[in-house]
Amino acid sequence: MLIVERVESYDDAWDFVERALKKSGIKNEKAVIKPNFVKFDDPSKGSITHPEVVKAAASFFDEPIIVEGGVTNDAADKCYDEFGLREWKCVNVNRESKVKIRIGGKALKEVEVGKSALLTKELPYISLPKMKVHSLAKITVGIKNNMGFLKKPAIYMHFNIHQKLLDLLSFFKPDFVIVDGVIGGEGSELNTKPVNHGVMIASEDVALVDYLAAYLMGFDPEEIDYVRIAAKGKKVDLEKYEDLRREYRISFLGRLMGALRI
Repeated sequence: MLIVERVESYDDAWDFVERALKKSGIKNEKAVIKPNFVKFDDPSKGSITHPEVVKAAASFFDEPIIVEGGVTNDAADKCYDEFGLREWKCVNVNRESKVKIRIGGKALKEVEVGKSALLTKELPYISLPKMKVHSLAKITVGIKNNMGFLKKPAIYMHFNIHQKLLDLLSFFKPDFVIVDGVIGGEGSELNTKPVNHGVMIASEDVALVDYLAAYLMGFDPEEIDYVRIAAKGKKVDLEKYEDLRREYRISFLGRLMGALRI
């Protein structure tokens, strides 16, 4: 299942999220909800998942647990507090005890994560990524959203990031992904410039989500290593969504770092 629609306001996003989750077949009981709250920021800037998308997903479940970290210790807590999310259980993985897990991948052997990240192995894992660019990975959407579980700093992920993202995906596999592309982000992953894109994507297949998202952002998904490899053997008719395509720009420094594969 791949749901792609033009969604131009966050009022309409509520309806999209509810319909998508109903179609997913996931029971509206317990679930782990993982937004992208990489930092506390004005949601209109396009750097973080809009709180209305998070609220819509949380409202669908009887016992949702919102789990996130961020680049600073207090990023997630500030988002929880300022965006009115505390009516649900919220966990800041940066402030809880860590557990070491074995990945056993080609480039990533083991990582430390907040203990609540392991709830994704017991409960449905709903990933709510933002549609935006990334200096090293080119895009940060569904697959890269897993990095929020990691102990900070996670600079070790930067070298050979494409393979490490694939390795991490082998452990953390979302059961359902809903992408917030109503307002996307270009420039860089932290200092974004908003893109009024007006699109949302939902699917149980995070690889297809990222493949299509890359295309909708103006990139060739076949040229983004981790996206191409993750989606190998899967098919999506990209031309069907041509009218939803935009051109996201990456800053000069980001393009340089990506070219050097730092």
